[in-house]
Amino acid sequence: MAIHETEERNGKLRTVMKLEPGERVALCRCMRSKEFPFCDGTHKQLEGKTGPVIIEALQQAVEEE
Repeated sequence: MAIHETEERNGKLRTVMKLEPGERVALCRCMRSKEFPFCDGTHKQLEGKTGPVIIEALQQAVEEE
């Protein structure tokens, strides 16, 4: 499960997430989720086209060419 920590830095909130290889999370962009910073589907009840940001940790490092 994703581990997250939110801290104040220079007067702004900053959230750092740590994911396991292959783990996938949906992050809120509507700013109304009761599970913030994770998406709880609240955006579906709002007008507009905003949906979550999907973050997926790769199983292995991507090799640069």
